[in-house]
Amino acid sequence: MNNKKILTVIISISLYFSLLSTTSAKPLTEEVTSLRLVTMNLPPYGWIDEKGKPHGIIYELTEEIGKRSGLPYTHKISPFSRMLLELKVGKVDLLSSQAHKRALDSGDKLAIQFYIDVIAGTKKDSKIKTIKDFKDKSLIYHHGASYKQLDGLPSSITYARGYHQSLLMLNKRQKFHGAIFSEPAYYYWMKDLGLSADDFGNVVTIEKNIKQWVFVRKDLPEEVRNTLKSIVDELRREGFYESLLKKYGKK
Repeated sequence: MNNKKILTVIISISLYFSLLSTTSAKPLTEEVTSLRLVTMNLPPYGWIDEKGKPHGIIYELTEEIGKRSGLPYTHKISPFSRMLLELKVGKVDLLSSQAHKRALDSGDKLAIQFYIDVIAGTKKDSKIKTIKDFKDKSLIYHHGASYKQLDGLPSSITYARGYHQSLLMLNKRQKFHGAIFSEPAYYYWMKDLGLSADDFGNVVTIEKNIKQWVFVRKDLPEEVRNTLKSIVDELRREGFYESLLKKYGKK
């Protein structure tokens, strides 16, 4: 091997160990100096009013996480699909969602934020009391929704654009016997529309205790995860969600 080749080998080996040393010197975890929080834009969970002020059950829950974290934080309200994408690419650190495939693909489950019930509001004087009473009845679903507990029961299903429209249709149109809601949405829109429980029939539980999770970005450091998980668990033990249900409409 001539001198030129020997010199090339020596330089290559030196560069390799130099790069290896540089890589090893990098910190194993990043230092998190602030949090970026996001809540979905869907009343009563999160929305911005005409004066630019944010509101919502999940917004307030997530805001409380930021306050108790001890870190500076930002908190915005975004469309659901956008916030999942931002979590996936690391532009936000934390959000709230049920554990469906899109959320699981976007981030990691951290802790259960609260349990939510799916209910049916019924027509006044309909005498509907149980799920079986929906046999051969006309129901209203939120667009894109399905409920295995009701499979094969209703004679017809009409899909509404949102819970606001569902409640109006149930109240105003005689042909509908019931409409399916998340529990917070039913009471929030009832209050918002100036209606009360006296304007409707019985509330029927369709599914209880669906888990609503806090998700974090997949590369969030373990120490930060542990701190945030402790806060989420603490808020759940305090009944923070239940107090917000009452604030946003449930009697």
